Amino acid sequence: MKILLVEDEVLIALEQQLYLETVGHDVVGPAVTATEAVAVATADKPDLALVDVHLGMGSNGIDAARQLTAMGVPCLFITSFRDELKKGGPLTGIGCLPKPFTQSGLLAAVDAARAILAGETPRNVPQTMELFV
Repeated sequence: MKILLVEDEVLIALEQQLYLETVGHDVVGPAVTATEAVAVATADKPDLALVDVHLGMGSNGIDAARQLTAMGVPCLFITSFRDELKKGGPLTGIGCLPKPFTQSGLLAAVDAARAILAGETPRNVPQTMELFV
């Protein structure tokens, strides 16, 4: 899968990229603002975006996810701020994996998202992951 990282913390983005590329995913980004996420998605047409809630320059990952979803890019939240997802109306996205995450947890969450997008029943969903669909 081609995966867009929407994450303003460089070390976390690098960790995600390493884990994802190790198993063959193509990673684009990281985008550090909602505006940058939309620009990268427009240029690179990712299959999935991993989105943090708090982004750089006061930007909001929930807004980014709404814009990405409207463009046809499904989103999976990777965040420490899970409660904020429920404040702004209907949830946008496939689900949420809370930080901190493990390599196996991140890869299992991405695989669950892939299964959902393919119309399959996800297997091996991390216990900490909340599905919205």
